[in-house]
Amino acid sequence: MNWVYWIMGGLNVLMWGTIAVIFTVKAKGIGALHQTKEKDGGEQPLISVIIAARNEQKALERCVLSLVKQTYPKLEIIVVNDRSEDDTGTIIAKLAASYPNIAGININELPERWMGKSHALLQGTKQAKGEWLLFTDADILFDPQCLAKAITYTEEHQLDHLTMIPDFKGPNLFAKWYAAFIFMSASSFGQLWKIKDPKAQQSLGVGAFNLIRKDVYERIGTHSEFAYITTDDAALGKKVKQDGFRQDAIYGTRMVAVWNWYENLGQLIGSVEKSVFRYSNAILTTISCLLTMIYPWVGLFIGPLSAKGLCAFSLLSVFWLYAVYSRHSGSGFWYGIAHPIVGLLLIIGGLRGAIRASRRGGMTWRGTTYDRKELKA
Repeated sequence: MNWVYWIMGGLNVLMWGTIAVIFTVKAKGIGALHQTKEKDGGEQPLISVIIAARNEQKALERCVLSLVKQTYPKLEIIVVNDRSEDDTGTIIAKLAASYPNIAGININELPERWMGKSHALLQGTKQAKGEWLLFTDADILFDPQCLAKAITYTEEHQLDHLTMIPDFKGPNLFAKWYAAFIFMSASSFGQLWKIKDPKAQQSLGVGAFNLIRKDVYERIGTHSEFAYITTDDAALGKKVKQDGFRQDAIYGTRMVAVWNWYENLGQLIGSVEKSVFRYSNAILTTISCLLTMIYPWVGLFIGPLSAKGLCAFSLLSVFWLYAVYSRHSGSGFWYGIAHPIVGLLLIIGGLRGAIRASRRGGMTWRGTTYDRKELKA
């Protein structure tokens, strides 16, 4: 029986220990927007910011006002009201009446085989006049220099697409733990430092900040190419890279932040269901989380002493990963303590998502049920 503990402990050491060493060495190769100096003078392209908003009355106005305060002078803001049932439409109308560079679009129906957000963003692009498009979410807050620095960064690095990992603000600690896990994993296992290499296959797209040249967006086929994919932001980044355009993913620390990503634990678990809505994916998620996120903690108390030592070493590697990530992202250096809790939430969300989707015949997200037979994650 002891050999089982040794194998499980050894595999965790191999996985977490190896990636901790690699990420420690390579993390410095990932850019950070706040280190970019804003360009002075010169001709500046128009940026069209497009926000898809469904029932966002709590967050939307803060987001738009943070965009209004940008130091970047050539900016239009297009807010798409995606079938909202609260006061989102009223807020958009008020903002559009108050600021000449803000326009609102109302959507009343969702076509078949379209995710609501992707459809809303596409409608926004049809009104956009900018050379650059910035797709963002309604719960994002921007530092006044964010867009000016972003355009400077794209010009300095000759990019077609720039995406950023944001800060996560607000009172919900569970959401911050979850975000740290997601983007620590994307940074390390996803080898974020390779994305700027045109020859590398790594790519990324983040909903908080997807800045793309309009002509490139049209050449990759617009959101029509991934209309029925739940992870539309990542799909956009992947399509940009696959089609041979230049891309980079950097840290948006101090420049862009998500405010109160999920207000409560129920919303957080529900977000997992958006990506894990089939039993096969739920089972795979459960096994993976049990073996790599929860077992190392359990292994501290069971099995032979040598196996316990392997588990302890793997946990130290996990803590180190989160600490290194925090130096670049602004997250808590101690968030590694919550690693098994995040694993448990992923298991619950995945299993619940598969069960609910099976009963309903589809995945439900933001009040809309999507047919899971054709839906992709």
